[in-house]
Amino acid sequence: MRIDNFPSGLSIFYVDVRPLEPLTFCGEIDDWNFGVGFNIIGHSKSRSSAHTQTVSIDPGVSAHFISPGSTTIEEDIVTKHQLKICVLFDTKTLHGMADEDEEPFLPFLKGLHKQVFLNGQGKILPQMSQALTQLIACPYCGKTRALFLESKAMELLAYRLDQLKMERALPTGLLQIKTIDVERMHYAAELLACTPANPPDINTLAARVGMSRSKFYQCFKAVYGHSPLDHLRSQRLRVAKDLLQQGNHNVTEAAYAVGYNSPGYFTRVFNAEFGIHPSQII
Repeated sequence: MRIDNFPSGLSIFYVDVRPLEPLTFCGEIDDWNFGVGFNIIGHSKSRSSAHTQTVSIDPGVSAHFISPGSTTIEEDIVTKHQLKICVLFDTKTLHGMADEDEEPFLPFLKGLHKQVFLNGQGKILPQMSQALTQLIACPYCGKTRALFLESKAMELLAYRLDQLKMERALPTGLLQIKTIDVERMHYAAELLACTPANPPDINTLAARVGMSRSKFYQCFKAVYGHSPLDHLRSQRLRVAKDLLQQGNHNVTEAAYAVGYNSPGYFTRVFNAEFGIHPSQII
């Protein structure tokens, strides 16, 4: 784990861990923290002393959050690899950005006014994936590195704010899902994450969470913003990317490991997801 702080008030927090057994992080927050997070690989559960509800964080999702001051944050990492990046900013920075254009920052401003934690999960979009890949693989050092990282942090913040704007524009009925059904969708996503090379089909997933096929499909898309098939594809590609970054697999081996029988097709969808050829990661 590490954190990069910038004079503008932005910070980038990196988590890249491979625990041998389930791991719990614990930290103290002394002041209000606002931010957007991108959970690239792995599944975790987060909670704070200020809120009773535990938030399940799935792989391949973006989210925004508000943490009040004097708060203890705990996060349980329950997978073998956790890779996530958070862009953080403080109250002063929030107000400075909102003064220029208030509308995109309404979710944060409302949370500050009501002093509540907000969390909305959406898919990590291709443009987000590309910016995250570039941020992680930053080739620069010194002041050039700082400028590059801060620009990518602002780019990621802009992408998430635009995603929030699109989510608020959805018909209200799509967002009215029972809490128990949201938990069922998280469980279904976990099932897909456990077996990316040989996943259960839609009928099996629906049966496992106690829903009809049509209701399951609608609920899954409402929670994650995309279909179970799209979710599986993103999960497969992130696992493949992780294998390539470890350096123990070539492109063909990584493709087969996550269930792609055609390396050529795998290369096309990988490039569409991350904006980079898989061979460039090795």
